[in-house]
Amino acid sequence: MKFLWLKLVVFSLAWALILPPAWAKTILYVPLDDRPVSLDYAADTVKAVDWTILTPPVDYLGGRNRNGNPERLWEWVQANAASADALVLSNDALLYGSLVDSRIHSFSRLELGWRLQNYNTLRKAYPDMPIYVFSTLMRSPQTDSAVVEPLYYEHYGREIFQLTALRDKGEIQALTPVERTTMATLEAAIPTEYLADWLERREKNFQLNTRLVDLARNGLFDYLIIGRDDTAPFSQSHREARWLTKFTRGLADNQYLAFPGADQLGILLLARAYNELTGQKPAVAVHYTLGKGGATTAGYEDQPIDQTIRDHILAAGGRPADKSAAPDLILAVNTPLNGKTAEAEVFENFAMDNLYTRQFAADIGEWLNQGIPVAVADIAFDNGSDNSLLNAFHQQHLLDRLSAYSGWNTASNTMGYSVAQGMLARGMNAKTRQLLLAIRYLDDWAYQANIRKDLYRNRIVPNYANPEYIAYLEPELLPELNERLQKFTRQYLWLDPVAVQAVFPWHRMFEITVEIKPPVGTIPTKESRFQLPAECASHETPDFHRMENRSITHDFQNLYCDNLETAG
Repeated sequence: MKFLWLKLVVFSLAWALILPPAWAKTILYVPLDDRPVSLDYAADTVKAVDWTILTPPVDYLGGRNRNGNPERLWEWVQANAASADALVLSNDALLYGSLVDSRIHSFSRLELGWRLQNYNTLRKAYPDMPIYVFSTLMRSPQTDSAVVEPLYYEHYGREIFQLTALRDKGEIQALTPVERTTMATLEAAIPTEYLADWLERREKNFQLNTRLVDLARNGLFDYLIIGRDDTAPFSQSHREARWLTKFTRGLADNQYLAFPGADQLGILLLARAYNELTGQKPAVAVHYTLGKGGATTAGYEDQPIDQTIRDHILAAGGRPADKSAAPDLILAVNTPLNGKTAEAEVFENFAMDNLYTRQFAADIGEWLNQGIPVAVADIAFDNGSDNSLLNAFHQQHLLDRLSAYSGWNTASNTMGYSVAQGMLARGMNAKTRQLLLAIRYLDDWAYQANIRKDLYRNRIVPNYANPEYIAYLEPELLPELNERLQKFTRQYLWLDPVAVQAVFPWHRMFEITVEIKPPVGTIPTKESRFQLPAECASHETPDFHRMENRSITHDFQNLYCDNLETAG
């Protein structure tokens, strides 16, 4: 009897090593679409803190050549909400199908209004459920491209942007005679039906966003964010944001915020859900490089970044703090010296040793040595990392010590990932945190700032290819891409280079999905921990494909089985 009791105690202790903490939760998440920044990378961040994240079947989400399905998404939410502790929902996906669908749809106001009513139904069914919603004002692209816009934007995109930017400016200040003449010329040049179609779709979106604000004002949501996708200081997006500001007066920043960006909104609200479900409100201090710092207005955005950073910290459930007040996290922001961001692919983004970058890295190293977590938002360039900064991190042995790093796409996209992953890093072990860091270095630094421009010059241009449509070139592109990523891994990272692979998820040059298999040190999610002891007894590999976390490794199976054998 004594030995049976001892075996039971040891067995219980072994399970304690494997079972999640009592506070582990489940978040139901509807992303903007199936891009990795919307879905995979955001979901993996939640899994890294050993929480469960429920996401819709990929076929329900918008993809490169697939419209999202709002009806199926709502059905899925209503069928699975009872299994969650909080809901994080993309309004663009639930009303239009996806972010891209919001720009090109032909849904009637009645149809969209009916879908909006589903929020009321959801709240009645789950009166105590935390519900976090993010939506967007439609973007104002400055180029002639119809890849993810209406077809006429290929011929009139630049003119539509210029005209509506002048209308926005004219409502704020007097236009010069030249500007008034330019506006009249543009109005005559753009076909009336095209401009009317574009503005009507935007007006539908704006009205639906005002109704979302009313729902937030009435307490239907625990939090609402409305992002401004690809905007500018004068633009139609900025114009609508001004109108929205008047409509939202009286709403506190613990109910609602609006700021630039779209792709980062989901991970920000996942972080907020995590913080609120765990009763935390992390204090975040901000530190800038030398130069204009917080006065920088980045490309694709319409306000100084110090305001944007404050908004991101609040939206994620944190509070701005001072570095002298023992913050929970320091957000180190790398800004351009002159306050003007350029594209990461420009010639000037080559690695060089300079005093202010070296000092910035040294400051970060000092805080890390003091035990203060540091997340880095690298916004010196748009659409990729600052090569000088990352080389300084490498030389000072900081790459694997950060809580988070981000340097992709727009400044706000970068900010959202740095803030959210930096906050959640407190709940990760070192290996899972380093895995997320490695993915960002491979994507933002290796690919976006370096490999992408080389592939374009060496493969796209000689083949007279369109970088937006590269599926037929992928047999040629992928081997070179992965060879370069593995070489980068060998030189800078701590991973087995052979484990690193990437694909073009939307069959265009703009983004890749980085996969690390096997992800060394990955800790499985709540479902992943409940595997059958019989699978260990038979020495068979469990059916990992049916688990929530498909990244579980054979190493963990061995650890799991060893614990059971010890208990037995």
